[in-house]
Amino acid sequence: IDAGYRHIDCAAAYGNEKEVGDALKEKIGTVCKRTDLFIVSKLWNTKHAAKDVRPACMETLKDLGLDYIDLYLIHWPIGFKAGDDKFPKNPDGSMLYSDTHYNETWAAMEKLVEEGLVKHIGLSNFNSKQ
Repeated sequence: IDAGYRHIDCAAAYGNEKEVGDALKEKIGTVCKRTDLFIVSKLWNTKHAAKDVRPACMETLKDLGLDYIDLYLIHWPIGFKAGDDKFPKNPDGSMLYSDTHYNETWAAMEKLVEEGLVKHIGLSNFNSKQ
């Protein structure tokens, strides 16, 4: 931020949103205003079920120390089994996927916009057919 960066790209899966939040707290109000920044975060694959979307967003907001996110993305089009293990696996080592369709996830994210928790929603790592 001191160097002029105003677009901050985050994701729950990166595991550093608390540290980013600490830096934002230090800089907002001294180096810049919150409205000068464009903060992006991403919903992780284990949080695609509609019931998990808002709690995941609230955790991101808490970790970042913000009242809203400018852009919240579905990180990947394929969900993993819900839970706290970021990369759940079957006994054979293959990924353990969820059957939650991303349309369900999207509908839950639209509610975040209605609530004012996020300004915009979008997709990450999707292809044109998805």
